[in-house]
Amino acid sequence: MRTAIKWNKAIFLYAILLILLLQLPSYFLLNKDSESLLLYIFLLLLVIITLWRGTVTGLISSLLFIFISGSTLLYIGMTESVAMLSKAFSMQLFLAYGVVLLLLVLCAGKIHELLSAQENYIKNLQRDVKNFVAIDVETGFENESRMHVIVNEEMRRADRHQHTFVFIMLKLENYEKFKKLYGFKEAQYLWKQLAEKIQQSVRQTDKKFRYRENYLGILLIDTSDQYIDIIYDKLDQALKNHQLLNKRWVTLSYKTSYFTYTPQMDQSFDDLLAEMEREMRSSAL
Repeated sequence: MRTAIKWNKAIFLYAILLILLLQLPSYFLLNKDSESLLLYIFLLLLVIITLWRGTVTGLISSLLFIFISGSTLLYIGMTESVAMLSKAFSMQLFLAYGVVLLLLVLCAGKIHELLSAQENYIKNLQRDVKNFVAIDVETGFENESRMHVIVNEEMRRADRHQHTFVFIMLKLENYEKFKKLYGFKEAQYLWKQLAEKIQQSVRQTDKKFRYRENYLGILLIDTSDQYIDIIYDKLDQALKNHQLLNKRWVTLSYKTSYFTYTPQMDQSFDDLLAEMEREMRSSAL
């Protein structure tokens, strides 16, 4: 919180400084000839580019602009031509213009850096909060971050003790349609009921997860795939029918897949998850 406050104060101060610095070129360039107005417009564009892309891009663009404009002004002065720039816009004034432009670019670049740092800080906070809140509110199951930690730990334990386990993935189909038809309260009630039924269908020692919006994972510890048909039958009986708050019954459909982990498997959990998603079967319960 203190860090965010410091950044906000720094951004405010640099913004004030930027506005004040912009008054100098506006005083000398506005309300004059068209060449001065054009230079002021270029100055504003370079400041905007710096705010958008950062200090390096702003400095490179500004130095190129100063070099091209200065070379043109010098050539005109040497040839004593006034066709492009008025006599009032001298080389000395252009030098002052260049210095102010660089100061504005540095100031705008600092604002860009502070805004980027603040954005990254907020993203990191959001990620930390997401990881810290390990329990899904609607189901009471652990979230995706915890799922990866727990399953990877179980894989290492299986390697050490030479046992197998089964991981089942369930995807509730047409969930977005369900929410549109029945509303937010019914969706919350649905997940609460599904969680209770899954708890009753598997052992207390088995791990349950909710990841993404409509995916569930079940880690069956010390289990082999010879029991998978029995487990699917229990889940089918428990989950395929759901009673709404208004006492009406609806039939739910799922996609499902599973893998059996055996000791020293070469695939990582992420690889196995991706493979499961490719091999999911509709209404497999």
